[in-house]
This record gives sequence, structure tokens and C-alpha cells, in this order.
Amino acid sequence: MAKRLDKWCDINWIIFLCATACAAAILSAIFWDKMPLGAKGGVFAAVIMAFHVLEEWKFPGGLHYFYNTLLGPKDPEKQELDRYPMSRMTDMVTNIGLQWIPLVYVLLSFVTGLSNAVAMCMIIFCFVEVFAHFGAGFMTLHMYKDAGKKTIYDPGFATACMMFLPAGIYLAVHLTGVTGRDWLWCIILFIIMILICIPLTETPLKKWVIKQEKGMFAFASPKYFEQFLDKK
Repeated sequence: MAKRLDKWCDINWIIFLCATACAAAILSAIFWDKMPLGAKGGVFAAVIMAFHVLEEWKFPGGLHYFYNTLLGPKDPEKQELDRYPMSRMTDMVTNIGLQWIPLVYVLLSFVTGLSNAVAMCMIIFCFVEVFAHFGAGFMTLHMYKDAGKKTIYDPGFATACMMFLPAGIYLAVHLTGVTGRDWLWCIILFIIMILICIPLTETPLKKWVIKQEKGMFAFASPKYFEQFLDKK
């Protein structure tokens, strides 16, 4: 079972993520004029997540290395920077959740009066991604400045700025008639999404992953950050 999951967490889940994004993009292009704003926001998130994951994992990839250096054990003997606390398993679950929960919210926008709330939830999500990657960028610049790092770029930064930011601005500009009820449901929907994608899944899974044999669910290399490690 663990070996099958390990294989799924390599490239197969990213193919699934991209296929879902393509299907969502095609359907939304067909029905765009009939979609409420919240549904458009959910589709934005679902489609952008595929590009965002490709940048964080593959082109150039390596976000895990910064994440695990920052949040993992500081004792070198206890560190497993290739899989703890972020592993291919935990990040797969988090990112699929961050694609599919917005798609569930697309349905809510159609069948309930929560379109504004969903749109606001997606605006917050978009801007959180932007702020998170700006923050990570400044931290990595500080961490690797002596090794030659000269920019605030980190894996995920480009798609955060060029896709999440414009999507958030688009939704904010087109948002109208916001009520207190919208704010309440926006907060509820955002909390549900974050709880499912991080503490309720990532926290127990990272403890399970670390108990598996060495190398299971591990990233192959630091990728983008490897160029700075050689110079430290």
C-alpha cells in the first residue's frame, strides 16, 4: 500500500491535477457568461493550482527544501530535509485539497446564495498565496544571500504574482453587494478549506511518513536551492 502511494505521489497526482485544471478551464470557457462570480473564483483557484504546483515541484521545484529547513528539526542528526515535515505525500494531499475544495465551492455558488462568500474566500486565498511567497522570498534571500542569492524569488513566486494576484484583483473589482452574511460565510468557508488541507491531513500524515522506510515519499533533490547549497 505504501509503495503504491509513493508511486502515486511522484508524477501521477500532478498529471491528475493538470487534467482536472484542463477540464475546469474548458467547461468554464463554455459557460463563463452564465457563471456567478463565486464559481469563477473557484475555477480560477483550481486552474492556477496546477501551474503553481508545477512551479513549486518541477520548474524549478524545491519549495520543500526551504519549508523543511524552516519548520523541521534544527538538530542536523534529526533532519530529513527531503521529506519532513513536507513530503511528497503531505504536499500532494494539501494541493489536491486546494484544487478540489474550490471546485466544490463552485457548486455552492450555483445552488446556494453563497456566490459572494465564495468569491471573497477565493480572494483571500489568492492574496494569502501572494503574501506567503513574498515572505518566503525575503526569508530565502536572507538565508542564502552569502551563497550568492540576489533576488526574492522562491519556487511558486512567479505563479503567485502572475496568476493568483491578477485573479484576486479581478474578483475584488467585480464583487458587489457584499453583506455581513457574505463575510460570515466567507470566513467559515476559508477556515474549512484550510483546516482540511493542513492540520486535519498534513499533521497526521507527516507523522506517518516519517515512520516509513528511508526514502519513502522523499523529494529527489533540493532542486532550485541546490545552486546555493554548494556555495555555503
